[in-house]
Amino acid sequence: MNPKMIRSMKAFTRTVELKSMSAAASELHMTVSAVSQQLRKLEKDNGLALFHRNTRVMTLTEAGEVFYQSCLDILSIAAKNQERMEQLTQTPAGVMKIMAPVGFGGGLLSEPLRQLTEQFPDMQFKLSMTDEPIDLVTAGVDLAIRIGPLPDSSLYSHHLINWHLVPCVASTHELAKRRVSSLEDLQAETFIAHFSNTYDLPLPAPRIQVDNMQTTVQLTCDGVGFALLPEPEVKPQLQNGELVRLLPDWEGVEYGVYAVLPVKESIPAKTRLVMNVIEDWFKQV
Repeated sequence: MNPKMIRSMKAFTRTVELKSMSAAASELHMTVSAVSQQLRKLEKDNGLALFHRNTRVMTLTEAGEVFYQSCLDILSIAAKNQERMEQLTQTPAGVMKIMAPVGFGGGLLSEPLRQLTEQFPDMQFKLSMTDEPIDLVTAGVDLAIRIGPLPDSSLYSHHLINWHLVPCVASTHELAKRRVSSLEDLQAETFIAHFSNTYDLPLPAPRIQVDNMQTTVQLTCDGVGFALLPEPEVKPQLQNGELVRLLPDWEGVEYGVYAVLPVKESIPAKTRLVMNVIEDWFKQV
């Protein structure tokens, strides 16, 4: 397929989905003027206006709606063709967009990405770190790592591993020097909680709630209070003594880690490859 036409169609579809030429340009590593030129060329080639334009918003014309659906079909065929070629050559290539919780940026993905970049020099990776729920299709994500079971059955979900949330406090906090034999002993303490976590446990009401796990970890390290933290994410701080694990004989709260894909069928080989490398590493952590 004509690479220039595919590039133009990608510029068009991402502009539609992101509702912004500048956002599409940023994602596709193009200038806004280049995206604008691509869109105008498509309109010229089709002989019809694809967008209603005003100073505030761009909306699709009837012709634009039809052309958008056609572009999705063509880009899907192009992607499958590229996948078949990669399978034939056994050399995965191209850009893969991965989304993961913010806390995973602390090192959990470093080793699998090192392995992948060393083994497959024609692959590039775009990482988006967020704790917020995101529409994977709209965001153009190839692979997302999420915590907890998947409620949306239109997506593909693969269980990677179960880890644990464990109670931690800074080694400098006075609580680290006290004998704590049960969760009930923590009732008078400042509890820092991540927004996404709910617990059926005898814990005090959170004094501080945070929507970012790295911030939750940092507040705990700074001695603000205690928190239930993901054991793999705080392993370095536990090993170097910056954090102390309370109730070391208690296993903690189990949580599942999942790989989520925006498709249920015809999973690209390179996506499956990346997922397998990440899963193998997580099992070693």
